Amino acid sequence: MNVEIVDNYQALSATVAQRIIKTVKEKPDALICIAGGDTPLGVFKALVEASRKGDVDFTQTAFVGLDEWLGLSKADKGSCREMVWGHFFDHLTLREEQICFFDGRTACSAEECQRVDRFIADRGGISLVVLGIGMNGHIGFNEPGAPTDTYCHVVDLDAVTQSVSAKYFDRQRQVKQGITLGMKTILEAHAVILMASGEKKADIVAQTVREAATPAIPATLLKPHPRLQVVVDKPAASRL
Repeated sequence: MNVEIVDNYQALSATVAQRIIKTVKEKPDALICIAGGDTPLGVFKALVEASRKGDVDFTQTAFVGLDEWLGLSKADKGSCREMVWGHFFDHLTLREEQICFFDGRTACSAEECQRVDRFIADRGGISLVVLGIGMNGHIGFNEPGAPTDTYCHVVDLDAVTQSVSAKYFDRQRQVKQGITLGMKTILEAHAVILMASGEKKADIVAQTVREAATPAIPATLLKPHPRLQVVVDKPAASRL
């Protein structure tokens, strides 16, 4: 696993944003997946600014969501959908058909998974997926013990993920399940970027780099991918 270490979060965000821009310039109709959460916020900001300046054209690009808390919608503060729209999609000029995102309040999770799987398949797979890494090594909502042979699916959330989730919400919530792209979906993407920032991620980054691929640390399952780029800032790399 090759790891690129940059100075700080600003440099991390700029580096990842430039690689997304490069992908879109090379393939204007690329299908891009960018994780929600705190880590990609700087990437969203950089992409919005690049779009405003005319440095990137997203008019042909498609986007697919990585995951969502089951039971939450765009109207719920802290949902993945609310975060990605608020920081990214709402600041771009995109048509509705360019975006496919999980509906956490779906009445049928199996049909919702099939809908997202079809969107990806119809576009020839994901061109680039940008991932964060959870404190327990999760990727999307593929928690420790995640299977490697699944496409979109519903998962029971690990206790660590449930605990960390509180920081996103404006009131107390019990979120016990998530709906997510599966490891098979992610591993079939043309290119993968795994990004991490901050000293709080240093332990799991070190484990991911040093351990052999194991479902106990889902991030390690990315290691066989031929076009995996790991980009971390110095605090996140401090235990390497």
